[in-house]
Amino acid sequence: MSRLAFSFSSSLIITLRIALVISIAHSNISIAGQLYKYKDANGHWAFSDKPPETEQTFETLGYSKNKKSVSNVRLYYVKNSEGFDLHVQNKLYAPIEIEILNPETKITTNKVIAAKGDERLFSLKNKAGKLNSRWIMGDPATNIDDYNYFPPFSSPKGHRITQGFNGKFSHKSDYSKYAIDIAMDVGTYITAVRAGTVVRVKDDYHMSGTTQYFLDKANVIMVLHDDGTIASYAHILMDTAIVKEGDKVAIGDKLARSGSSGFSTGPHLHFSIIRNAGLKNISIPFTFIDTKGLVFTPKRAMYIIGSTQP
Repeated sequence: MSRLAFSFSSSLIITLRIALVISIAHSNISIAGQLYKYKDANGHWAFSDKPPETEQTFETLGYSKNKKSVSNVRLYYVKNSEGFDLHVQNKLYAPIEIEILNPETKITTNKVIAAKGDERLFSLKNKAGKLNSRWIMGDPATNIDDYNYFPPFSSPKGHRITQGFNGKFSHKSDYSKYAIDIAMDVGTYITAVRAGTVVRVKDDYHMSGTTQYFLDKANVIMVLHDDGTIASYAHILMDTAIVKEGDKVAIGDKLARSGSSGFSTGPHLHFSIIRNAGLKNISIPFTFIDTKGLVFTPKRAMYIIGSTQP
């Protein structure tokens, strides 16, 4: 069971508020905080950044981790004869779609920037004190293949789908509507369902829970495919990523190990295929192919067997 909200929002959209100095430098941030551990009304363990509302016994858990903050999309100025050109640099290994308002003309520019691309957006007479923009990973103009995916794990053991498409617990939004949850032991190898390029790796979080505190904490690996879709493998175990951003992977290649990080009630893999539907990331229906070559749609309570490389 799972509900996802990443650091760049539940649909991967970031709203940028850019100050006078447009270039954002790299910085090291020390993250520290206190969590409260207690049992809820149903007797289940809960973890939260706030103490329980009712009087009861609870534990406090301290956590500190150094994290390097990096801006993946950078806006900057280039001087010209009449003022300045505003440019955008995309540092990701995936294309992005960006929308930005020209503060002088009040005209909105919408543009797709290639992976590792750098383009001019528009000209200004003066540098703006603030620019309103947002961007999202993916190109909305891609043609999606009718592709049958291999299961996202390599173990021969059958694993049960605990939540399928339109799952009642958390698969309700456009971003998670066509996701599935697969129960599996902590440490199970997660493998690539299709060849592609790794475009996001997050494996720095160690805990799980079902309060809002955990909505953006899930560890995740994302792989961009040739047709522009992105496979998302979420709730992976901390510090187990085998790949890094920019790596090319083939079907069946190991990515990380399964866990229960972020908004989660227990060890499982939250898997989905994502596309950009026009400044909005949505999940799309998909099918698997089994070891006998049979194609099937994943459904709740179904057991699926691990994939083998073709």
